[in-house]
Amino acid sequence: MGFKAEVLRVLIASPSDVSQERDEIEQAIFKWNTVYSENMQVVLLPARWENVAPTYRGEDPQQILNEKLVSKCDLLIGVFWKKLGSATASHPSGTLEEIDLFIQQEKEIMLYFVDKHITMDEDFSEIQRVQAYKKEYQAKGLYYKYDITKIVEHLYTKVTDYKRKSSDVTNISQESSVSFGPLSTGDIKNEELLSIESMILSGVLTDSELLLIKFIMDTEERYLGSRLKSEHTLAQIKEWQIKGYVKEVLSDNYDKALMNLVERGLLGVAEYTSEGNPKTYMLPLSKLDQLRMLSDDVKGIITQVELDYVELPF
Repeated sequence: MGFKAEVLRVLIASPSDVSQERDEIEQAIFKWNTVYSENMQVVLLPARWENVAPTYRGEDPQQILNEKLVSKCDLLIGVFWKKLGSATASHPSGTLEEIDLFIQQEKEIMLYFVDKHITMDEDFSEIQRVQAYKKEYQAKGLYYKYDITKIVEHLYTKVTDYKRKSSDVTNISQESSVSFGPLSTGDIKNEELLSIESMILSGVLTDSELLLIKFIMDTEERYLGSRLKSEHTLAQIKEWQIKGYVKEVLSDNYDKALMNLVERGLLGVAEYTSEGNPKTYMLPLSKLDQLRMLSDDVKGIITQVELDYVELPF
């Protein structure tokens, strides 16, 4: 049986040296549709320059591509390996121009850098240019290491963020035309809880991730250390585990749970090392508010996971 859905175009943006990854990403988009489309009432349509560029001719091919393809897309998945791509009239490469357009328009972006073997006969000056942009996007919180197994999960987060933003715009428009009164708690729940609540209900979060969320809810500790900074956070987690008689599941799996929540878009970088690596992550206040207003059913799911690891001393 058919179902009504919003169609979102997903631009697969990259230079030509990652054709395998482009195909993998397209398949991941189709997999997302199979798993989530009916539930979320969203269908993702992959958009690729290979299917558009040869059809059009002009003095500025990138400008034509921007008008015919890029401007019509709602999400962007970018991937780099050892090349930036061909320069355009205004940018070092067409892919970088497409990413900049998405940033300017505040559209959803997922950027990946491939980490695989490079032979000695490659153009290392070009590889250095790729690394420079990798650091730039890392500083903006846009960078992920390419892992095809994570694409579907990342898409889930980005689509929920898109739906939340769309809901915000719609409700702001309705408020301006109908009423200037404050939103009720029920209104806030309908608009703001889509991302975290839906993610928990979907069952994609691991027990360690749910325990980390429970730790944040119980302590309201929004800043979480990474690398050398993790010692303080781990001490807090161990104290929380001892008080609640919770087994050391979270402390043993903290790094993985932390990075999973980062990749799902729940945590952002708060502080970098001098080398440009994240050392502290932060849960935004808006997401802490979401946690405070989770439904009783979802709170019950989180509490049950905690209880599964409680070991009483008698």
